[in-house]
Amino acid sequence: MAKDPILDLNTLIERPKISIDGTSYEILSPEELSILDSQCFTFWGGEIERLSEDKDKGAELSSLIDTVARKVLVGVPPKVFAKLTGAQKFRVVEVFTVLLLRDKMGAVGAVAQVMKGLAPTGEKNSPASSASSAEIPTGGSGKRRRR
Repeated sequence: MAKDPILDLNTLIERPKISIDGTSYEILSPEELSILDSQCFTFWGGEIERLSEDKDKGAELSSLIDTVARKVLVGVPPKVFAKLTGAQKFRVVEVFTVLLLRDKMGAVGAVAQVMKGLAPTGEKNSPASSASSAEIPTGGSGKRRRR
């Protein structure tokens, strides 16, 4: 049995911080996102990539980056947010994206650990396992028993 947990969940969320003009502000933690919020950020990430490839979509891209940065930045006063350049807002979005990816990779790693422990590659399941019964179990006698 594994000594270390394969997945470490915390119910007390610590938000990461960024500094704007010497003042610390919190940004969302991926752990606090609802499933719907997580799906929204995934969709927005795809849209940012798509819009970035089309030079005619600059205004739309800028508007989307503003929307995402505003969601990510927690408690940043409107006056402070208004002073941020488009590039600075984009860096906020990038930092949050890296946090999201790191969080998802942790979950993928946990699933991989579980899968690795279930049935190592190349080994057959035991006849008493809950695996498919389509395969004829090996071992034991093939003779019929008398009653």
